[in-house]
Amino acid sequence: MTSTQDEWGWATNGDIRLRWTRRLANTADTRQLLLVNGLSSPLVSYEDGFVDALNARGFDVVRYDNRDAGQSSGTEGGYTLADMANDGIAVMDAVGWDNAHIFGMSMGGMIVQQLGIDHGSRINSICSVMSTTGNPKFGTPSKEAMEALLTPSPDEREAWLEQRVRTEKIWASPAEYTVESSRAKGELLYDYGVQPRNVINQYNAVRKSGSREDALASVTIPTLVLHGDKDTLLHMNGGQRTAEIMPNARLVILEGMGHDLPPSYWPRIADEVSAFAN
Repeated sequence: MTSTQDEWGWATNGDIRLRWTRRLANTADTRQLLLVNGLSSPLVSYEDGFVDALNARGFDVVRYDNRDAGQSSGTEGGYTLADMANDGIAVMDAVGWDNAHIFGMSMGGMIVQQLGIDHGSRINSICSVMSTTGNPKFGTPSKEAMEALLTPSPDEREAWLEQRVRTEKIWASPAEYTVESSRAKGELLYDYGVQPRNVINQYNAVRKSGSREDALASVTIPTLVLHGDKDTLLHMNGGQRTAEIMPNARLVILEGMGHDLPPSYWPRIADEVSAFAN
């Protein structure tokens, strides 16, 4: 599943335990990059090949499980994206990073935006991918995607995999999706660890956090906004709005990409991030 060279550890934020892993670049001149996951996704959702592509471009890469996902703590009670941003800082502290470039997809994009708002002195650059500012007028899902998103996931492995294969097709990159690739990644995620019953806690954190637009208008950290033009889960105008609101943002639209990260896009995205994150 992962390289034997990876370093593994735990970070703590109060009562929350956060599982993280680090893969070092094989170069002398390196940059530090924190990858933040989306709704319900464990850290292996950023697949090894994508991490390798970032390593090859000189990034030391840390992935971690958000609270209520993967191997990190499940929670009782409510929290917000600001609390999840604090989890990211706890991971950086555990790894020993004073600062880092940060990359987040979907809900992870919302978290890295919040990191820029709350912890700007620790952040070198932001990459917000297939995400939104929290303004409900932008980044709205299609009806079919919203219905699939709100359908509870089963606990049992085969049922979970069957649901994943059905629902991912709704928002995946159309030219890249296959049943076989969707199931293979689903097996990777499930066998590493998922928390289907706790997804609602993350979803509620997004809803309770509201719009970040007023705060984002004052975030001057260099920001790269990536969004696919075939995204049915968070329409690409969510990314366009993010780049419009943030004063030091650059927007890149990825043609043909949906709400996923298929291998064919890894070199392009790694190149974009490497060129931007100075």
